[in-house]
Amino acid sequence: MSDQTASAVATSQRATWADLPRSVQAWVEEELGSPVVGAESQSGGYSLGTADRLVTASGHRAFLKAVDASLHPHTADLHRQEGRITASFPSSTPIPSVLATRDFPEADDAGWVALLLEDIEGWHPASPWQKEELAAVFRSLESMSRVPVDPDLNLPTTEADLTEELIFWYKLARGVTQEHLVYVQATDSYQQLVQLLPFINMKAAEFAAFVDEHLVAHLAGSSYVHTDLRGDNILIRPTGEAILIDWPWATVGNTQIDWASVATDALIADPELTLAEVYELMPTSGRPAIGFLQATVVALAGYYLYASIQKPSDSTNSSLVSMRAHRASALLTRLAQGKK
Repeated sequence: MSDQTASAVATSQRATWADLPRSVQAWVEEELGSPVVGAESQSGGYSLGTADRLVTASGHRAFLKAVDASLHPHTADLHRQEGRITASFPSSTPIPSVLATRDFPEADDAGWVALLLEDIEGWHPASPWQKEELAAVFRSLESMSRVPVDPDLNLPTTEADLTEELIFWYKLARGVTQEHLVYVQATDSYQQLVQLLPFINMKAAEFAAFVDEHLVAHLAGSSYVHTDLRGDNILIRPTGEAILIDWPWATVGNTQIDWASVATDALIADPELTLAEVYELMPTSGRPAIGFLQATVVALAGYYLYASIQKPSDSTNSSLVSMRAHRASALLTRLAQGKK
């Protein structure tokens, strides 16, 4: 789960194609076989560096991620990892193809890392989610569960990578006060979170045990797990196929955590949507147990609440702070209403 650990800046500060060193631009144009004549910076997401949809004079399209590694070494490592993981997937998977990757040790006195990907014609899922788009994502996840893991990637296990972030209810059980919410005081969700404090403190220990029993104990597996799957990491093709993007956080484990994360994303976007309705959209061959889905909702409520009471770093933008608070509020409100 990236938003807790990755630095983020406002997308308005994101570098664009025009800001790149000429050596990086020249490499891209050489790889694409034609000069770039159009570049559209993408506003979604919280990552650093460029995120540009490119079109060349010959009509070739591609998606470019590039970052100055001397300024943002963590993001550069993520680009390297994403390129390595994504390139290992078979061409039949619902994942963008890697066109090329490169490290530039000295590009205008800075080391840049570039990742050139297939440009996907499509759009992010609607918000609130449309049921046909949600079903398409589950179909793509079901197909990914059958893809053999490349052992050469040496990916961490889901259990080792995610458990700490899924058990924040133990820390929250020590008590959450209004003073802890100071970092989200300027968000639209602040007052709702304050009103939820009695519920949070009453249920924290119970939620911690529930997550342990129904989720953490079932993270082991042998499939690729995205671990950061939300609507902004999914594209829907005009054909209706769901393409799963941004894989730097991949692990090996029980892919059902991805199913449950998407289900939770849909519940956040639509307070009237029920978990039972989402469950019925899942292929019967791969869907998680209801208890697993419920525990994911509880765990992510704790995850976003815990993230909301941590002091943001200097590079954390206000939209990320607001997003965390909103997601915490939406899930906790659902739980307080007796929904999981």
